[in-house]
Amino acid sequence: MRKLDKRIWRLAIAAAILLALAFPSGALAVGLGGEIQVIWQGALLDDGKLDGELTESLDLELFLPPLGSGEVRYEFVVTKPIQSLMAGEKAEYFTKKLYFKNRFDSFQLTIGRQPISWSFGSLLNPVDYTLGAVALDQESYSKYTDAVLIYVPLNWNSGIDIVGSFPAGFAVDPDKVKWGVRGRLGIQGYDLTANYVHEARASSPGDVLGSLIGSIFPGQRVGMTVKGDLGSCGVYGALGRYFDKDMESSMGYLIGADYSYNLDYWTKVTMQLEYLRLELNSLTPDQRSELLKLKGSDRTLDLLVGNASYPIDDFSSLSLMTVVNLDDQSLVFSPIYRNTLPGDLELTLGASIFVGKEDALFAPGPLIPRAALTAGLSYVF
Repeated sequence: MRKLDKRIWRLAIAAAILLALAFPSGALAVGLGGEIQVIWQGALLDDGKLDGELTESLDLELFLPPLGSGEVRYEFVVTKPIQSLMAGEKAEYFTKKLYFKNRFDSFQLTIGRQPISWSFGSLLNPVDYTLGAVALDQESYSKYTDAVLIYVPLNWNSGIDIVGSFPAGFAVDPDKVKWGVRGRLGIQGYDLTANYVHEARASSPGDVLGSLIGSIFPGQRVGMTVKGDLGSCGVYGALGRYFDKDMESSMGYLIGADYSYNLDYWTKVTMQLEYLRLELNSLTPDQRSELLKLKGSDRTLDLLVGNASYPIDDFSSLSLMTVVNLDDQSLVFSPIYRNTLPGDLELTLGASIFVGKEDALFAPGPLIPRAALTAGLSYVF
């Protein structure tokens, strides 16, 4: 994310709107879509104080007509656009998509800023292209990256992805290129994948993510996932190995299941439960203690994650997400209420409550509040 002068982002929005309005909707497939959000986020601190912030954002996507067998996609997010004009705040601009995609006879080529995630329906993914890009049903900006992607379809449920991305911007230096390969295969109702990822080295002293990965986490990993049905339940799993030269290798294991239950003809309750174990051999005892609140001799992190969703009626729903650290019994549980209001507005009320003994991973303290609160309105157009 980078700071943008007011005039630049205003020109970007104005240009997108003018392009859409310049053509009659029935004549060309040019249009605008997106989402407007107003969110209040607060934190109940360990000393009992409540600290909060109000943020508005505009997510705008420009839909352009196809160019032969190709297409251009452009989507961006502007955060605090109104406050930057009226309250002296600084607007922040982030490009989510700005790429050209072309379909050839035997493969597809995508060049530019694009979303890349090898998710498979799990709440946590230890073998994603970028670790943490999608977690607990939430995506981060790390999912969107400058990249060149080649996809080779083998049949309707099988294919190969070849990715080269540039975390610090397009560069010729091979050490600054992150790359990976993933193969996907469908066999007898099961979806199988295998992948390899080679991280880029830290490009500068300010490259926090690259420095973190390069200093305490192995820069290479291989992973496998499997997903399918077992009776009335969906089951899935993942296995990853993380390694690099001059660094002890580690393993990651995930197993999970999801289940849907019809309370009546209109009401379906969905539940999901998974267990994740991560070996932390590449971290020193001090790093394990400072980062994850583990004992110096403990080399594993064991998490149990569950999610349940209940539709109250056609317009509202209630869900509960829970993460438990099995090593110290600390946990965070997050209830969320959603309601569709008149005018296609969606109201979201949520909280994350942290519980644990002193020095536990999820224990309230200087860096973790007692609770994080969220209240938001959104409008999709």
